[in-house]
Amino acid sequence: MTTLQVMFLLTSLITLAGAVYTVVAKNLFHSALGLVAALAGVAALYALLEASFLAAAQVLIYIGAIAILIIFAACVVSAFAQN
Repeated sequence: MTTLQVMFLLTSLITLAGAVYTVVAKNLFHSALGLVAALAGVAALYALLEASFLAAAQVLIYIGAIAILIIFAACVVSAFAQN
């Protein structure tokens, strides 16, 4: 196995673990962190495939915007639930 194949397998396992944790986690905040891990793994896979634009778009749009929006919404909902 080449180094690229090993890196691909490790990145795939991290992506899969993040996706499974997103579904299995009982806490919404932990589920959002699993989503961030899965999306970061996808961005790393794009980087391994030398698709730098897609990797940057994945990081900026999905991790930078959508995942942070989900975490913010979870914090706001928990703040209203405590009152």
